[in-house]
Amino acid sequence: MNKQSIILTILCFLALSGSAQRKMQQLDEDEAKKQEQLKAYEGSTKGFDPEKLVYGGNIGGSVSNTGSFVLAQPMVGYKIKPKTILGAGFTYVYQSYNYGGVKFSSNAYGPMLFARQNLLPNLFLHTEWHPINYERFYTYNKSERVWSNQYFIGGGYGGDGAQIYVLYNLLYNEKTSFYNVSPWLIRIGFLF
Repeated sequence: MNKQSIILTILCFLALSGSAQRKMQQLDEDEAKKQEQLKAYEGSTKGFDPEKLVYGGNIGGSVSNTGSFVLAQPMVGYKIKPKTILGAGFTYVYQSYNYGGVKFSSNAYGPMLFARQNLLPNLFLHTEWHPINYERFYTYNKSERVWSNQYFIGGGYGGDGAQIYVLYNLLYNEKTSFYNVSPWLIRIGFLF
């Protein structure tokens, strides 16, 4: 072999070696990108994501010369889709009455399950099942604890923060429903 052949062979070997190293480096970079994309995808399709939780509830009350009423209703929901929330809550109500000098007081409580679908940024449909256990008074000295089911459908207006609901109780019964004044319920609440 002559000197030129040996030099040419060495140069070819070095060129091929450098090219192979660049190819290996490119493959490593491509594999790293694929791994990052896979991790991002797996993170977005995982089960529970705490950033999809929403919190809120309703509070209310009234005081008059015939009694008082206090409502606390904390709620927590989970965004199963960007515009759909499923959630649960708990209702506690304290009531006191004063009829002709006779005083009554009672506590009502119960769970709540709800679903909400946003139609527009601030307009939503809302449904909830809301059983409540309360003390039904027959006379000033006779009462019993009973469960009353409410199933509300309706909608509301509001985004993150304050919201107003207009709901209708499909299971309304004037004699047995906890909210016995009307099947309609107007509620102001919060959701963040």
